[in-house]
Amino acid sequence: MGSLSSSQKSRAGVSLYSRYINRPVGRVFAAAAASIGISPNGVTAVSALCSALGLIVLVIWPAGWATGLVVAILLVLGFALDSADGQVARLTGHGSLAGEWLDHVVDSGKMVAVHACVLVAAATQGLLTGAWLLIPLGYMLVAVVLFSGMTIFELLRRTQPRQADPPRSPSTIRAIGLLPADYGVLALAFLLWGASQTFFVVYAALGGMTAFVTVALLLKWFRVLKRAD
Repeated sequence: MGSLSSSQKSRAGVSLYSRYINRPVGRVFAAAAASIGISPNGVTAVSALCSALGLIVLVIWPAGWATGLVVAILLVLGFALDSADGQVARLTGHGSLAGEWLDHVVDSGKMVAVHACVLVAAATQGLLTGAWLLIPLGYMLVAVVLFSGMTIFELLRRTQPRQADPPRSPSTIRAIGLLPADYGVLALAFLLWGASQTFFVVYAALGGMTAFVTVALLLKWFRVLKRAD
């Protein structure tokens, strides 16, 4: 665990959930995976499996508290393992371009699948009807744009010569503001699946706030890349 402490990403620029829950839990999983010889790609595969099982349960099982609990647990585990694969790669020195590519492919699939499965479950179980079914589609669009924008921004930044920036202190205000856009918060929202109306109110609110965060981040990233030009 001591070696993992030096393998952590900066806490700046992430939400409180990722800072205090997802990364620490991922750290435990990373230590366990490294100790038994599971590769970073193997951790990515287990992460994908947990997320896929959670979404299958969401679609197949009838809406209820038990369904929501199982879905939330599996999605939270999948997200923590998604953090663990990178930590294992940094700890063991077995990081690779192929592994990073695989991690991003799984993440992009997850971003689409979670909202697609909410749409399917809502439609087939009569939880939403008519124009209300546009809510998951809108949320999906926002999630894809945010993830794609972030990924491409980081990729383009790597191609630019960068001066060493002074380390930033983590901002609590920023970390709170990013909470609605954190996948872990969305995963926990499924605990409300037994009260479908309450769930969809929270779900729509998270989608709206994520859209606001997305616009703010896109404008920021555009300005940064504009200056790099």
